[in-house]
Amino acid sequence: MNKKNSFLFKSISALLLISLLYYYFSNSKNIKSLPSNFIIKSIDLASSYALDEKKADSLYINKIIKVYGNVKEISYLNNRNTVILLGSSPTSSVICDLNKNELNKLNQLKTNQTVYIKGICKGYLNDVILLNCYIDTIKNDE
Repeated sequence: MNKKNSFLFKSISALLLISLLYYYFSNSKNIKSLPSNFIIKSIDLASSYALDEKKADSLYINKIIKVYGNVKEISYLNNRNTVILLGSSPTSSVICDLNKNELNKLNQLKTNQTVYIKGICKGYLNDVILLNCYIDTIKNDE
């Protein structure tokens, strides 16, 4: 019985370790300290997707992008902290879903303020979507 318990303990420990490693490596990477692949205006990024989505995807999808533009809206809906930047038209924008650690910086933002945000581009659904975002720079335009 002792060998059986030892085997069971080792099996559960190995499974737990594998699960933790999988979670750690599959979780969104911390991009805050990583260099950006592109630095682009929010208007230009939205325009690029509106003109040719396939081409824009080939350039930007799953890349770290630093986007800058004016804040159109700030949202706290569904426990998500989101900054929406002005896009190339009234119906198009760049949606930046912020990392949970960015709440203090988010609370400093105001609409129409210029901001630099770094995130991972995930594609386009009438708006460009950036995930795991960090507020890089806030400019006071007053």
